Amino acid sequence: MTSAGYGEAKAEMNGIVFFDYDGTLTDGTRGINEATETTREAVAALRANGYLAVLDTGRAMCYAGGSGVAFDGYITSNGAHASVLGETILDRPIDEKVLSRFMERLDGMGISCGIDHPEKCYASDPGNADFIRWIRTFGISPAIFRPVPPDGHVTGYKLSVLYHTMEEVDILRAEFGDRLSFDCINGYPCVDVSARGMNKGIGVRAVIERFGLKKDAVYALGDGQNDMDMLAAVGHPIAMGKHAPSLEGICEFITKDVPGEGIDHALRHYGLI
Repeated sequence: MTSAGYGEAKAEMNGIVFFDYDGTLTDGTRGINEATETTREAVAALRANGYLAVLDTGRAMCYAGGSGVAFDGYITSNGAHASVLGETILDRPIDEKVLSRFMERLDGMGISCGIDHPEKCYASDPGNADFIRWIRTFGISPAIFRPVPPDGHVTGYKLSVLYHTMEEVDILRAEFGDRLSFDCINGYPCVDVSARGMNKGIGVRAVIERFGLKKDAVYALGDGQNDMDMLAAVGHPIAMGKHAPSLEGICEFITKDVPGEGIDHALRHYGLI
């Protein structure tokens, strides 16, 4: 359905399934940096059965396409940017002054970060050991990052903050929590930092509204704290077998983990493939 217009796609659509990336399609902490063949085939079968497949990820658009799965749309940077069937639906970067002050604070604390941009991201310190470990763990190409310019002026949609202790996250949250939100990555010392109020669910609701779908025709799969709003926005929220405890009270079904082919298992459980 990628070549269809909105009217044509809506006419032939049975529903939409939203997929998280890290911990759902792949699991870099277990060395699975591309979707398995079974996952790729399951999503292809889903699309052939009249469902749109949309990636909803904390990753930026410029490095959201490395899973090996074909999608009809992308919600990236935790909801700050969204496009489906080639049309941009949302585009909401972080306030530049807030971003500049936050980056200065990170620099003062000796914390490295990646800064999302749809076309090419920024790295506060491309040679930093924490940054290199992060991109290697999650199979992210260093080529999609550029250094922050000397004047510090960047347009950013989300930050991946590579903290050392939770105390650092608590300090940052106390100082910037009125303007920024903080969502820890499941199983890795990285916290997604977005504009306050921005989350994956905002992108989901915008897509649902654009297609005029009822929630019962909408599904989502995720594993982390930053998936809570995405899962809460759909009719059928699904947690991966390895997931953050905070998802326990939201999901109606818990599927298998990534090595156990959780996506294929969930789509078959609901009769979508």
